[in-house]
Amino acid sequence: MKKIDIISCSALIMRYARQGKGIDGCMNLFFELNRLHVEINSVILCSMLSLCSKSALLSLGRQVHTLTLKYQNKHDVALGNSLIAMYTKAGEIEAAKRIFHHMEEKNEISWTSMIWTSMISGYGVHGHTENAISLYKKMELQGIYPNHITVLSLFSACSHTGLTSQGWEFFHNMVRKYKICPLSKHYACMVDLLVREGCLEEAHSLICREKVNPSASLWGSHLGACSVHEHMHHGELAAKNLFSMNPQEPANYVVLANIYALAGLW
Repeated sequence: MKKIDIISCSALIMRYARQGKGIDGCMNLFFELNRLHVEINSVILCSMLSLCSKSALLSLGRQVHTLTLKYQNKHDVALGNSLIAMYTKAGEIEAAKRIFHHMEEKNEISWTSMIWTSMISGYGVHGHTENAISLYKKMELQGIYPNHITVLSLFSACSHTGLTSQGWEFFHNMVRKYKICPLSKHYACMVDLLVREGCLEEAHSLICREKVNPSASLWGSHLGACSVHEHMHHGELAAKNLFSMNPQEPANYVVLANIYALAGLW
């Protein structure tokens, strides 16, 4: 039998995982390595977990998780992060929480914001707002700095329950305390939170403060909210910006017409 080239196998599985293609071939190779008792490294395990996450293969992911216990005597940061990401994406919050709390490497070098962010993101996406905020506060107490993804996850959590004041607090902390420069995604998430709660003045002000040119999606979100809340003035401002960006988009004209109709001007 030819000697197994674990490096080539790792590279092949990584490529499959990144592309999200060739699932059957990837699975066959992975289980063949296991059948031949080849020691599977963390790179392969992380790649397989990523593939399971992208392809919504939770049952296979659980099998890979079982094998991580066989080949890795403890979860390193990358492996723990991959497991948490897979389980949270599948809505298995309790499973993700168990992994988070049983991670063994919790020193300053390895216990980085990456793991915390994965767990906070999982809570946020599935509407566990209190858990997301509580975990963020614990993260701060341990002196671990959030990154731009952490803040996006917190905005998502706040959006689920309409916590505008809490969202503003996170936004200001991001800029003033942690010196994180807001990206378009941060503005979009914060605007979404504000317009959901009918805070159109604040949303408009935030859009105008954005340091990069506001996108059509930002103005579109604002225009839609103006229609829901029957706010003609801000609706006209949002529509004006949208018309200059994309004058051929008929949906924007329809939404503005609806605003006028609701105001009795059509």
